[in-house]
Amino acid sequence: MKLFYKLYQPFERAVLKRAETIISTSEPYLASSQPLKEWLTKCKIVPLGVDVERFSYEPSTADAVDEQRPLLQVLAVGRLTYYKGFSFLIEAAAQAPGIHVNLVGHGDQADHLRQLTTSLKLEERVTFHGVLSDTELAQLMSDCDCLCLPSIERTEAFGMVLLEAMYFGKPTIVSDVKGSGMGWVVDDGVTGIKVEPANADSIASALSSLAIDTESATEMGKAGKQKFDDQFEINHAITGLMDIYRKVSKQ
Repeated sequence: MKLFYKLYQPFERAVLKRAETIISTSEPYLASSQPLKEWLTKCKIVPLGVDVERFSYEPSTADAVDEQRPLLQVLAVGRLTYYKGFSFLIEAAAQAPGIHVNLVGHGDQADHLRQLTTSLKLEERVTFHGVLSDTELAQLMSDCDCLCLPSIERTEAFGMVLLEAMYFGKPTIVSDVKGSGMGWVVDDGVTGIKVEPANADSIASALSSLAIDTESATEMGKAGKQKFDDQFEINHAITGLMDIYRKVSKQ
């Protein structure tokens, strides 16, 4: 990978040099980007957005309390690869009784994560859903209590799934990775909880906190929905990009 980047780097620099404007999705990612340091004066930040029209689902209407329901239904979505950190979430579930993890996605770590689940005797508390349609994912988003994105590297540049969870009014648990937009999207203690990267203990503490203090979890979800409406609905991104295009076209 490093050898490939050395070959690619001159072309990358040439493109950045010629660009009138460079768009980054978050302040932390821009500040930590080595290739962009030389071009900061022409960088603009336009956060990503979510088009919610792709979600179609039937909201749950059950009023009765399900005594068999876990204390906390946790949703995790993404490619099952090492940098997503899902192994730390599974390990955290082992430390937090009453937690059920719904894991959506596929990837090269699938077998490893299943083996880890078996070794920790969590087969009844971790469900692997594979790849789901937008409608199926929306249903899980609607039914879960929180979303956890435990990525451990800056490769996770933003975390679109965080925006989806915020749209559904769910609190989020996210790794505070330096240089990633994840910690910029989530306001600690307001819309969710930031945890230490690659730290199962930290994740377990956050899970237990949301399971115990359901009122705070609800308030975080409401705050997340408000932030989504104010900053991350797709039309905000469209407006930001169109403003940049207009300015560039006049130069």
